[in-house]
Amino acid sequence: MKKKRRTTTKKYSLTITPKRKILILIGSIVVLLIFFLKGPRGTIELYKNINKTNDLKEEIEELKQTKSELDSEKVKLHDDDYIEKIAREQYNMKKQGEKIYKIEKDSD
Repeated sequence: MKKKRRTTTKKYSLTITPKRKILILIGSIVVLLIFFLKGPRGTIELYKNINKTNDLKEEIEELKQTKSELDSEKVKLHDDDYIEKIAREQYNMKKQGEKIYKIEKDSD
């Protein structure tokens, strides 16, 4: 008679040990932290975008101020007296028959 061969199969246990639970928990937390901090919509990108937005708002305010100054200058340039004043002060122009005297300050 033939002997029946007895095959033994190893049964793998699917129980999770407390050590594995801790490792899985820590790994999950690390992955979530990396995703929330470094992802395309992460916290770091959010703060960068907030800073860019604030910088652009400041630049817009500066440009609005410059524009209002230039608009007032534009209105003044329609006045002949203002044009004459600018011509005399910035370009050293004079009327016919006038003499220009430059006064230098002592640098003591």
